[in-house]
Amino acid sequence: MTPTAEALHCFVPHTPTRAPTSVGALTSVKVAVKDLFDVAGHTSSFGHRQWRATHQPAVTDSEVVARLRAAGASIVGLAKMDQLAYSLIGNVGEGEPPTNTFDPQCFCGGSSSGSASAVAGGVADLGVGTDTAGSIRVPAAACGLFSIRPTYGRISTEGAVPLARSLDVVGLLARAPTLLEAALTATSPGATKPVGLRRVLVPAELASRNEPETWMVLNVVAKLAAQEFECRVEEVEASLLVSAAVGDLFGRIQGREIWSEHAEWIMANMTYLASDVQTRLRRCEVLSHDASDVVEADRDAREAYCQRLRALLDEGALMLLPVVPRRGPDRGWTEEQLLGYRLECFRLAAPSSLAGIPQVVVPARGRARTVPLGFLGPSGSDEALLDLSRRLATTVLGLCEQSWV
Repeated sequence: MTPTAEALHCFVPHTPTRAPTSVGALTSVKVAVKDLFDVAGHTSSFGHRQWRATHQPAVTDSEVVARLRAAGASIVGLAKMDQLAYSLIGNVGEGEPPTNTFDPQCFCGGSSSGSASAVAGGVADLGVGTDTAGSIRVPAAACGLFSIRPTYGRISTEGAVPLARSLDVVGLLARAPTLLEAALTATSPGATKPVGLRRVLVPAELASRNEPETWMVLNVVAKLAAQEFECRVEEVEASLLVSAAVGDLFGRIQGREIWSEHAEWIMANMTYLASDVQTRLRRCEVLSHDASDVVEADRDAREAYCQRLRALLDEGALMLLPVVPRRGPDRGWTEEQLLGYRLECFRLAAPSSLAGIPQVVVPARGRARTVPLGFLGPSGSDEALLDLSRRLATTVLGLCEQSWV
């Protein structure tokens, strides 16, 4: 029996709904939209009622909402999210945290928590959110869903409240990869030159940082992907992609952009926010005072990192990475445990976020639990990643392809 939206706590109070404006590829699709996208006549919460209280209703729909409605989709609710889209846990939004029907002992992951809850619970077919540092990928992992963080700029962010503009991407969640393919086409502003995949890469030394089952499933799926491409699995040095240093670089760049974007509002409303969000925002303020040569050095470091990653992936390579370090985020964890989980997820999110390249999350089944894996590819390989996800989902991962109508 499908739970109600009220039982899931997935939508903001007094959420509006919107009918489709035309008939198209997404006719009959029910969509949950993260409450930071403009919907005409509605005031976004950006994860907190104080934001709603200090802002005006939107005059027009955001571009992604308009495109979804024009493709035949119905907006069934504006979904809860973590405060200012600045968390990966799913526990600091407006009101009661959304319910994770896939794993009720866990939060839904953030910051697109309500969108993931609605899709996992069957209230919506498609979830729309944003992903700056994992905010689509972590909820997909926590709730057993497929998702895509597309190539940077593939889906317009017009009409979405920004967090860090050089990192913000509109992402999609669904129970089936075929719906992600249709939704990506419907929400993209124009045709793009497709980029194919023909190699499979695995970061060898990450094995020691993750649960044994995660590593076992990752290697099995890598071999299956290699069979699809008729190639062999290649090992690469993980420290080139995921490390504390890369995570710190990512955090500094994001923090400065957040403060540049929202400093005035934050300073006037800081005390309304959750304590852990306040702590991170105070660090953003400190980072905003960095000398120009420090900021420039970080820009150069980001560009050097992106060049290394492009060199690794641009010859049609698929990279398999864990999306999260382990099952979670558990509702029974301490603040310290939640913080540790967030930091590990943040580091795993860095390659896609810093380089603006696409990553698809696939809920692969292991022996004891579902293991979320990230399929990372070069810029423009969005369709190729989704195509591989669909092929593996219906043949070798034990995941049943589901219709969305």
